[in-house]
Amino acid sequence: MHDESRVIAGISGSPLDPELFAVRVDAGRISRTWTMRQWRDEPASGVPVADVQGATVLPGIDDSHLHGYEFGRALTAVNLRADVCPGLPDLQDALRRATPESTGWVRGLGWDDSRIQGSGPSGQLCAADLDAARADVPMILTDVTGHQAVCNSLALRLAGLNGDSAADPVGGIIVRDEAGRPTGLLREAAVALINDVIPPLGRQEKVESIRAAQRHLLASGVTAFTDPGLGPGARTLMDGTGDLEAVAAYRHLDASNDLHMRVDVMLLFGGLGGTTAAAVADGLDEWGPPQRMDAHGHVGIAQVKVFADGIPRSRTAWMIDPYDDCTHGHLTVAGETDEERVAEIRAIVAAAASRGWQLGVHTTGDRATEVVVDAMVEQGTAASELRHYIIHGDFAPAPTLRRMASRGITLNANPSIRWMIGDGVDPIIGSERRKRRQRLREAWDLGVNVCSSSDAPVAPPDWRLMAAAAATRSTRTDPEGTDGQRLTMREALSTLTRNPAWQGHAETWRGTISAGMAADLVVLDGPVDWDDPWSLVEREVSVTMTDGLVRVGDL
Repeated sequence: MHDESRVIAGISGSPLDPELFAVRVDAGRISRTWTMRQWRDEPASGVPVADVQGATVLPGIDDSHLHGYEFGRALTAVNLRADVCPGLPDLQDALRRATPESTGWVRGLGWDDSRIQGSGPSGQLCAADLDAARADVPMILTDVTGHQAVCNSLALRLAGLNGDSAADPVGGIIVRDEAGRPTGLLREAAVALINDVIPPLGRQEKVESIRAAQRHLLASGVTAFTDPGLGPGARTLMDGTGDLEAVAAYRHLDASNDLHMRVDVMLLFGGLGGTTAAAVADGLDEWGPPQRMDAHGHVGIAQVKVFADGIPRSRTAWMIDPYDDCTHGHLTVAGETDEERVAEIRAIVAAAASRGWQLGVHTTGDRATEVVVDAMVEQGTAASELRHYIIHGDFAPAPTLRRMASRGITLNANPSIRWMIGDGVDPIIGSERRKRRQRLREAWDLGVNVCSSSDAPVAPPDWRLMAAAAATRSTRTDPEGTDGQRLTMREALSTLTRNPAWQGHAETWRGTISAGMAADLVVLDGPVDWDDPWSLVEREVSVTMTDGLVRVGDL
């Protein structure tokens, strides 16, 4: 069901549509637009007209890398982010007040190891720090990156990790003390050792998680997103519950007309570490062919997520130059040597592409990005036709960006994460390398399709912050800083609208305000001073529309 025809008029133009003054919506689609002069000559008649009195209207925001299901789960977890828990005593107080969820466990999210010092080796958080707050219920606390977690002693015992005999899983690290005993801190794929012993969630709890995410995202102006990583491999990711039942939950909401957003689901096999081409091939063969989202539809399942490496913070991104400890990281897929792992990632890319699946590959380090792009290019025209993309690609060198542009390989970057981290990884990678992170201007000028995304719940799904950060290149720790990698505001907004629509093979029907496109629109509470990118952050979303229906606010 679609709303009756309506017109939104009195619009203050944006860099995407400088002269836009009015837009007409019919049957869930945009049927006409007007400039101010056109409106004066021939205004709409016979339909309701909502005058927004100079407010800005934009295409619906597409957050092209947002863990929607896990974001919903995060809304019920204990908030341990730095603004709430700047230190260990604050974290411990939050855990004392926490109520266990239906599984009997306490889940926390968002602690920052660059700010919170524990009593473990090198000042890391450990089980003893959590035990001091709460030892009577099992706990697992995922950090702000989603790539490591800490648990208390009870959780370690339940997982059988309270001795010194457990081996590190492929692609994972069990942090140990001097005696070889697990400290409670787990990195990458090792998190699955704890997730595997947490009682499972029911379908309805997963449906409610997606509903919670949808409410929050629509209120924020986000009308589409790509959920990167649901399936068997999700046991290593965040709270470990994003399995194929979570995919079924999306389909259930869509079938019942309760999914009011556009969601591209990425299937995940292998998880944060140890992925094999055989696991990807077998999983896709069992699933069946890809199902790309229909025009004006709500669910597509035609993408595969692969974790090729980790992150600089954990020294698990594969870098050309060494970290502070003289290591370089490496690919986290299956294999004992760099050569074996490179061969495995090439086989993984071939397995997915040969079955017609679009690949989004997490590659953060420069060496990892080179190798993965090479593997994609080896697929020939398939790389261009399927529109594979690099997720993060923070340190992609110029020659790699050129190859990406030549094959239509998208760079899916995270400006708000760069803003949030600031100089926090300088002790690990050095300030000069940090300053070269996310070279958006260079990628854009080379012809790469650049998308901006939040990676929520790693960072809040605030598209206004993403756009401002991309257009200024300032950071939390250097609010006046900038460099030559700034995008214009028009370009920054494009990375959140038309560019992700192209990534999702949907550019013919969403991502712009023009006739025939989906009536997915965002109305802000006033005009924006586009010469000051941070003025966008000061505006609130007053109305969000999808399918021509007002989902949030009122017109």
